[in-house]
Amino acid sequence: MGRISFEVSYASMVFVEWLRLSGRLGKMLHNGVDIVLFEANTGEKISVHFIDSALPLYEIHHVLTDNQSRGIATLYMLWADMMLPADHQVYVADDWMEVLYTLYQGSIYAFEIIEREAFLFPVHFRGEGLRRQAEFGTAVRFSLLQTREVTTYLAGLQGTWLIADFGGKSGCGHDAQREHEMQSVLSADYALLGLDPGVTLIEIKMAYRMLARRYHPDMNAESDASDTMRKLNAAYERLVAAVGK
Repeated sequence: MGRISFEVSYASMVFVEWLRLSGRLGKMLHNGVDIVLFEANTGEKISVHFIDSALPLYEIHHVLTDNQSRGIATLYMLWADMMLPADHQVYVADDWMEVLYTLYQGSIYAFEIIEREAFLFPVHFRGEGLRRQAEFGTAVRFSLLQTREVTTYLAGLQGTWLIADFGGKSGCGHDAQREHEMQSVLSADYALLGLDPGVTLIEIKMAYRMLARRYHPDMNAESDASDTMRKLNAAYERLVAAVGK
């Protein structure tokens, strides 16, 4: 077995911590750092594979088949800097990449390490066929972690597979007692952070931290970065005040 990189180790540690904080961790069954096997608080068994190097199609097939035979759902998390196209880059997908975004409804889950902070998010592959445009999403919501079966008809992967993802149903609607004006403001704030109403305070903080890293003027040379950062700060403050009551 090869050496596990710092990036994989750190992303794995953060993933497990968010599992605990969100209440979704029922029981840790095995923590090999690059492969984390756990039982969710709702009883499903999930195996998370953190990947930072070449991912052959036959290996994906083997992992899915083995986990499926044991009633375990599979979730892949890839190091974005090493494995995936840049944000908004148009890219002709490799065979393994096509398999993953087919399994996960047009997305591949990724991690990124910026100044010793780990961010976990989906990379959406927009378009048709193998030529796709990558679009980085906002932070995953651990409260939406789910398992489901997916049937694929790809040349390299045909069958029905048990997978895990963060594509659950949206959270609940607004509190009916809130004043209409504040409701509208908070709705816009949730949308700015890429969230749905009903998320937890932890999820709000995670989404804000990821976007702040992306749009902070020190890290983003775009002319509107400062204005975007100002809007993010204001939205974050309002949401924290509202949810943290």
